[in-house]
Order: sequence, then structure tokens, then C-alpha cells
Amino acid sequence: MGGYGSGPGGGRPTVEGSLRLELPRLRRSGYLKPGHRVSGTWSWSRAGEPCGSVGVVCTTDPESVSTMVISFSHKGEQVTQNITLEAVPMRFGGWRWYARCPSSGRRCTTLVMPNGGHRFASVKAWRLPYASQNEDAFGRAHRRIAKANERLARMSRYARRPTRQRQRERLWEAEEVLDHGLTLAWQRLSGLEARLSAAGRIKKGDLADG
Repeated sequence: MGGYGSGPGGGRPTVEGSLRLELPRLRRSGYLKPGHRVSGTWSWSRAGEPCGSVGVVCTTDPESVSTMVISFSHKGEQVTQNITLEAVPMRFGGWRWYARCPSSGRRCTTLVMPNGGHRFASVKAWRLPYASQNEDAFGRAHRRIAKANERLARMSRYARRPTRQRQRERLWEAEEVLDHGLTLAWQRLSGLEARLSAAGRIKKGDLADG
């Protein structure tokens, strides 16, 4: 299985930019069936291109020991992680699953491995920020546009019309944010150019040409 050795470079790694094993998604995909052993390959893609995959084997027994074995390659070497799983009964039936972080020992519902990392651990153990913590309005708008476009591309042609419309509306809203931001930026640039030109420090049009 391929690990995570390539991806966007530069800047501090974020949760969104990492490979994530989210227990709620694993449960919905059938990996956490009580009393069963389920194995498979969990893959990730970014912008429609594969960016990593791991082997996952879940052996679950809410009344006893449950484990998740993650296997992948890192720099040509095979890596295997044994993760302890814990099940907590929910009020109206069923189980809520947690993983014990192999680094901190704390319970978590998501294990992540950032770009260049060599193991999965909790978000807190890796001390990763969420992208939204480091973004300005432009960055968030760009991310929403990319997410909406990706969802539209993944949709089946049989997807309901309201579902497609919601994604298009999110796309339009994000594009409006960008348009508004660019308009404000141009107005500020024009005002700065006028002040510098009046002071004789530049010629009119110099900033636009640059």
C-alpha cells in the first residue's frame, strides 16, 4: 500500500491536508461491524488524483478487545500499526467507536498522518491546526470552490436536482466572496497609486504595470 510521501509543499501541515482515518466513516463503510473481522484498502484522492492508500483490518468485539491494524509503505519500508479500539454503548442502541492514539494514549475518533509523516496518530498528538485557523477569507473561498467542484464532479448523473443546486449555490457564494475581495483590493491599489503619484514617488500606472 502507498503511504503519503508526496503532496502540497510549503507551509505548516494541516488536518485537511493530511491522510485521515475517521472512525465514523469506517463504521459507515462496514469496517466496524461488532463481532466481525473486516479487511480492505482505504484510499484517498486530491483533485481527482490518488494521493495515498493503506491496508485496514478491523477486528471488533464490543464486549472484549477490538483492534485496527493499519499497514502501508514509507520510504520503501513496510509499516504496521496496531491500534486499540473501544466501543461505548449509545443511549438508543448501537456503539460509538473510539481509537486509542498510539502516541498519547488518549481516545479519539480520527487518526491522521500529515505529509511526510511516518505514522498515524491523533490530531492533538500531531499538533495540527485546521486549515480554517490559518486562512483568510480568500483562502476559505478558494477551498469552498475546490470542495464544491469536487463534489459536483463526483456526483452521479442521477443525483437529485436539489442536491446539485445546493453545490452550485455554494460555488456561486464562494465566487462572490472572491469577486468582492478582488474589487476591494483593486480599489485600495488605485487609492495607493493616486497618493503615491500625488506625492511624486511613482508615475501613474506603475503599480498596475508591476
